[in-house]
Amino acid sequence: WYSIGLRDGQNGYESRAADHAESCRKQKVKPDLNLYNSGRSEGLRSYCTASNGYQIGLRGTPAANVCPAASQAAFQSAYQRGFQRFTIQRDLEQTEWRISQYPSQRDKLQDKIKAAGNDKDRRRYQRELENLNQQNKDDRRLRDVLRVQAITAPLLYPQ
Repeated sequence: WYSIGLRDGQNGYESRAADHAESCRKQKVKPDLNLYNSGRSEGLRSYCTASNGYQIGLRGTPAANVCPAASQAAFQSAYQRGFQRFTIQRDLEQTEWRISQYPSQRDKLQDKIKAAGNDKDRRRYQRELENLNQQNKDDRRLRDVLRVQAITAPLLYPQ
């Protein structure tokens, strides 16, 4: 029971003692909640560190609200720093992907403009091309901002 609680704590789980106890009842095994809670408390000590909080945030994984009051602030602060870095990197990758798609989208619209059978369609495609060009300019500016943010974002949690 201690090792089950330890593992649950290390993984940042809410208490799952009732679920484990129910599974054990089916097998006619008597749960030891004191051992489970003791193991979970020990596991939470390793889960609720600033280092772990930062790593969880860096992966973009939601953080469980399971830490004792004494470690919650440091864990949450480090988590927020890691999550901030994750968000910047994710946004940068998405923006760079959109920029990489621009030439083929532009070429398709230019082909549609050339092939348009009437002025109405031609004007519509030209507006789409203008919008695409503006979006590309905006994405390039955003990429530059995100690159600066990526450089200045904290690499590690504060000691």
